[in-house]
Amino acid sequence: MYLSNLRGMWKSVRQKPQLVSLSALNLGHRLKHRYHIGIGNGRSHPPEVLSVFVTDRCNMRCKACHYANSDKPGYQLNSVGDMAHEIFQKMIDETPGNPIISFTGGEPLLHPQIGDFIVYAKDAERFCTLVTNGWMLSKHAEAICDAGLDILTVSLDGTLDTHNLIRGKRSFERLIDGVRLVLEQPQRPLVIVSMAISDINYRELVPTYELVRGLGVDGMNVNHLWMQPAGIVDSFNTQFSIFPVDQVNWKVQPEVIETELVANGLETIRRHNWGSKFLLSEAPYLNRDEITAWYQNPERRVKYESVRCGWVRFKVWPDGKVKPCRDWEVGDLCQQNVMEIWNGREYRKFREMLRTHKMFPICHRCCQIALR
Repeated sequence: MYLSNLRGMWKSVRQKPQLVSLSALNLGHRLKHRYHIGIGNGRSHPPEVLSVFVTDRCNMRCKACHYANSDKPGYQLNSVGDMAHEIFQKMIDETPGNPIISFTGGEPLLHPQIGDFIVYAKDAERFCTLVTNGWMLSKHAEAICDAGLDILTVSLDGTLDTHNLIRGKRSFERLIDGVRLVLEQPQRPLVIVSMAISDINYRELVPTYELVRGLGVDGMNVNHLWMQPAGIVDSFNTQFSIFPVDQVNWKVQPEVIETELVANGLETIRRHNWGSKFLLSEAPYLNRDEITAWYQNPERRVKYESVRCGWVRFKVWPDGKVKPCRDWEVGDLCQQNVMEIWNGREYRKFREMLRTHKMFPICHRCCQIALR
């Protein structure tokens, strides 16, 4: 997979030289992880990623979004609002090292100060990424480019009719207009289009890839469906009491996905993209047998036997609450220092359980499983 992307990776490094130091930083974190996990006290080197939920507001109710279709704790939109600038500034100032700042939500472009947040992070020499549904991209294209955003990820669920079926009328047209406007900016980020496979769009892998390449963006990421069906949830709640987990409700049916068609589509895309300057990634990267197991046997571990998220990601909600997994709260930035939380008792307890068990049942199909 990496060999097929060599030209694309070189093109990206020329546009964003900081990617070289980030790759070295990632390698350093992996080596430190081996050291810290061996000590067994739950402490960790500073986080590699600050995952910043700048708002829990969203203007869409996408069929494949667990936030939009769940009433479960930890997955409810429009309950907190926007992050205060003071909380964001405190987090940036108190976090040592050079973590990536990942802006997410909700829809981060709904935050009225998102441009100021990016500027503050860039002034602190942090690498910034942002994921958006694209609805408001035209309005903010110039501002986020001028602010110095490094990577922009735009969620696209298929060709026009399919995308609009999943996300709502005219969402496709507005997304395309926004992407084109970003690409016109002289100081633009790397633009990656991300497609999450679902029972609605899995037949459109190849036409979506062709559409995305035609846009002139830098790359495409294909995400295998994140899911936590009843069996996984029941298994977790039976074995662990660290925090309670409910099954997430959403409007997709992963069990009806024809895995042979998914495998055929991905293999076709891989062949067509081999050796090109267009970045192609998959999260996670699976072979044909693993794809079948992913959707037909979600309780089985696939690809990975352990997770590293507890040593990598500092996940902050708009009100300053720190929640590494689901609705489990380990600290509050309004009352505590970043590193006090990061190496506090609750976070260490979380890491020790991961060290002992390697992963929880709810990790088997979590989107963070590919965060290696």
